Amino acid sequence: MSGLGKKDDFTLERMRKASARAAKRANDFKLKTIAFEVMKLPSTKNPIGETAKLQVEICMMALYTCDKYLTSTKDKKIKVEEMIFFSNDVNLKASGKEIEKGVRAGEITGNAVFTARDLGNEPSNILFPEEFARRVKASGEKNGFDVKVYDMAQLEEMKMGGIIAIGKGSKNNPCLIELRYNGGRKSDAPVAIVGKGVTFDSGGVSIKPAAGMEAMKMDMCGAAATVGIFEAAAQLKLKVNLVGIIPSVENMPGGNAIKPGDIITMYNGKTVEVGNTDAEGRVILADALAFVTESKPKVIIDMATLTGATLVALGNFVTSAMSNDAELTKDMYKAGQATFERIWELPTWDDFDKLIDTDQADMSNMGTPARMAGTIVGGVFLKRYVNNYPWIHLDIAGTAMSSSSTDYSPKYATGVGVGLVTHYLREKYA
Repeated sequence: MSGLGKKDDFTLERMRKASARAAKRANDFKLKTIAFEVMKLPSTKNPIGETAKLQVEICMMALYTCDKYLTSTKDKKIKVEEMIFFSNDVNLKASGKEIEKGVRAGEITGNAVFTARDLGNEPSNILFPEEFARRVKASGEKNGFDVKVYDMAQLEEMKMGGIIAIGKGSKNNPCLIELRYNGGRKSDAPVAIVGKGVTFDSGGVSIKPAAGMEAMKMDMCGAAATVGIFEAAAQLKLKVNLVGIIPSVENMPGGNAIKPGDIITMYNGKTVEVGNTDAEGRVILADALAFVTESKPKVIIDMATLTGATLVALGNFVTSAMSNDAELTKDMYKAGQATFERIWELPTWDDFDKLIDTDQADMSNMGTPARMAGTIVGGVFLKRYVNNYPWIHLDIAGTAMSSSSTDYSPKYATGVGVGLVTHYLREKYA
């Protein structure tokens, strides 16, 4: 039994935590089957099917383990094999259909989060850009969305200067991965999702401190979430067209690496002075954003572990958001409240935009002074590449990776972004 507290104080987050704790406790007892009663919740308007969805995905997320490379089977932690959901609602026939639909949606979303976590947790010696592209193609074939990969030769032909510049310091070539899901009408403009895919970030020549660098295999969690979202959208058969763009690189200090002071010509022809090679995410995302505008999207959503400064601003509880569109921000905020993948908007006023101006190029990839408004500076840099399309930037550096586990979010990659954006898409296009 897992208590929900006083009825008047009930929240959906209490339900999440109670469900997660119950699932974990059952697993501790090595139970293979657990059953949950699904009920209409007090103090909320949540339909019973949505409650079932919530319980399924939270139980799955709570039981997730990162044990792929353990060689001893006795160390494998998941024992639960089956979850049963039932209702005592008097209108059982209607409730049963709602619950069945909710359980299926929860299972799909839970598995999509697993995809994002698994990709985020992969070691970078195994998951480098070209291997990442192969896995995305395999996911597309399995789940029903199209994938096209642009290799180094094609990137050079396309003049993807930002992606090439960041990737050329590694022996593993960069690539650009394009995902397409066509669930809407042929004439419908797509929703664009862009995910940062740095499979390992050493910082390049502006190298990071050694302590904690092992976590930089997770600097592609935005890209991992993008894959999870496409899997969920395809399996849920959402009535929307999606285009996804993943620029995937390793940021390494090899002999061909870019250096502070270098000037890059980007895909859209703009020039960028390199102030710091560890501000690489915005450089590759800028090429990806400029590229995706050619698809004339309804909106653009980008997700990136972009700045450590977001941890200073909002900690690891909330995702920083920057946008040029109030309606998109409002919709994403609501999705964050519904899924507890909360966002908080930061301003992108012209005062901040001026911080990236520089004498020798169109802009710098660093602001001046260097430590002022770090998260916002990353956002206003990206804003220059979206060509006035409705856009929201989600800086998930604080929420995508964790050094400790919570009730339903594990240590390491959390899969954040999948639930948030999938909920947004379901509300708009289910």
